[in-house]
Amino acid sequence: MKFINDAKKTAMESLKRAAAVFLLAAFLFGFILPAGARAESAPRIYAVKLQAGYGPDLLKSFGKNIERRFVNMSGVSGEFSNIYTFDSEYRLETLNAGLRGKIQYIQPVSMLESSQAYLNDPAFTANIMDIDKQWGLVKAGFDKAWEKTAGSFQNTVAVIDTGIDQTHADLKSGSYATGFDFISRQEIATGSNSDDNGHGTLVAGVLGATANNAQGIVGTNWQIVLMPLKALDSSGKGDAVTVAEAIVWAADHGASIVNLSVGGIGFGHDTALANAVSYAFAKNVLLVAAAGNDISSTGSNLDQNPVFPICDDNNYNMVIGVAATDQNDLKPEFSNYGRNCIDVAAPGKRILSAINYDPLTKKPSPNSYAYASGTSLAVPFVAGQAALIRALYPFASNVQIRDRIISTADPIDNLNLTQCGGNSCRGLLGAGRINVPKSLEKAITRNFSEGDLVRNDLTGAIYLISGGQKRLVSPFVFNQRFAGATIKSIGVSELAALPEGSYVTPADGTLVKLDGSPAVYRIFNGQKLPVTAQIFTHLGLRFSEVNTVSYSELNSWPTGSFLAPKDGTLVKAHKNKTVYWAVGQALHPISYEFYKDRGLSIFPIMLIPDKDISNFAKGEPYFR
Repeated sequence: MKFINDAKKTAMESLKRAAAVFLLAAFLFGFILPAGARAESAPRIYAVKLQAGYGPDLLKSFGKNIERRFVNMSGVSGEFSNIYTFDSEYRLETLNAGLRGKIQYIQPVSMLESSQAYLNDPAFTANIMDIDKQWGLVKAGFDKAWEKTAGSFQNTVAVIDTGIDQTHADLKSGSYATGFDFISRQEIATGSNSDDNGHGTLVAGVLGATANNAQGIVGTNWQIVLMPLKALDSSGKGDAVTVAEAIVWAADHGASIVNLSVGGIGFGHDTALANAVSYAFAKNVLLVAAAGNDISSTGSNLDQNPVFPICDDNNYNMVIGVAATDQNDLKPEFSNYGRNCIDVAAPGKRILSAINYDPLTKKPSPNSYAYASGTSLAVPFVAGQAALIRALYPFASNVQIRDRIISTADPIDNLNLTQCGGNSCRGLLGAGRINVPKSLEKAITRNFSEGDLVRNDLTGAIYLISGGQKRLVSPFVFNQRFAGATIKSIGVSELAALPEGSYVTPADGTLVKLDGSPAVYRIFNGQKLPVTAQIFTHLGLRFSEVNTVSYSELNSWPTGSFLAPKDGTLVKAHKNKTVYWAVGQALHPISYEFYKDRGLSIFPIMLIPDKDISNFAKGEPYFR
């Protein structure tokens, strides 16, 4: 009988498994572009919407010819109130800084005069096929969205990453909240450089690079507050607990959106991380995370190999999962995919952004730019979209913003016929590639809420509104879980705006099978867990308790690991003599010292076929 008796080796394995390492999801390549010299903007007319309580006197120190607009008009709503135009010789970033916290937006009048945004940043392009410039902004529709809003300084987006170089020429005029360095355990002062890797600066550039400064690039939001939270070290690595700390810190310090351009395959569900996600979600914070790039040749199916934190959202879709697309809306070879963790896709291949480290030499390269590819570059496009929605509808909840992003995406399944492991990506890239202007078209109101049961007026089908999706409720599940519950009747068009998710699962502990199939599953935490004949007998289950469900229903539920033996059961395989202790739906390898000290030698050991042992969830090792 073989036990784990090398304590040092076991401790290291436990640490690796318990604190899932988060690898940067961006593969940097291409070349560095030299920083352009800052050019003075020509005097021009600006339009500004002031916050309530402020009037034209505020603008006198910044310009002249101040004129209130949209006056003497009937039916003017809050969207058009307190708007002024004025002449100023100051550059846009100077006005942003001087009026910070007192305006909803400020923008050159020229942008409002055209369907195409005016920008003098040399890397901006209106041509989505010009992949040497910022094609992703136009592909996702940010240029059209800016006609409605360019953002708001009331929105704080926490960037949990390697830090941000706030001294970069294209970022130093931006607005920043005080951040925190979880590596050195000290606050990050505004105006400082906290990035010793470059990845966080790349993300920040996509989100909020300065607009109209006649150099470099432009971000998704022209008015935005970034909060640098350094949870990854100079090599771009960190652990689940540190990321969890950063999420909680962001939620407690005013962040409304969290950008998580990080991801990694964990050993299993991480409690600290899952609790942090729940904590932030409950505080109305929207979290956006990368799908990851785990198999560079074809990408990985997250339904089979979940990545955290994107898949650690407690079966409630608390995290918007983002896959990457190219200029043709095709999933690049590196991007992960999956039905259960991906909500939308966004531009993520050959993305031009600010950087302060040469990705090839790993040496400092101040005020530079680089091309990067990865799902981590797709995330700030979605976080930026969320910030624009919140700027236009400041009272929208995180659930409403999440649902709006998902429901307005453009479907791209029909374009991705072989991009997911050589097979069709149908249903594996979420609702599709984000469409930013479409997400801003209608005010955010609805006749149903998260958790409501609704009936399709046309078909009579009953759905549960959950995680930004409508999930069909079968008659069996309705009678088991929702008998007597209130059901709202919803119009077909309103219900059609939501993407369809998997069937609602029966209650935890329910045994299910297909008609004519011997395979039995037990429902647990939103998954179906296969039950072997040995475990079926071991747990004292009965066939009279097994419920028959439809193929479409059973197939829609994600499959988890094999159902584990009773807590406290000792097990091992026939050939591999490692002994495991069953605790909490996982098998934990134990050392000989642990086996003796706990008095486990008096208990029998269940022998499990070698072909089955690998299919049980494994937990961290136990040793003395």
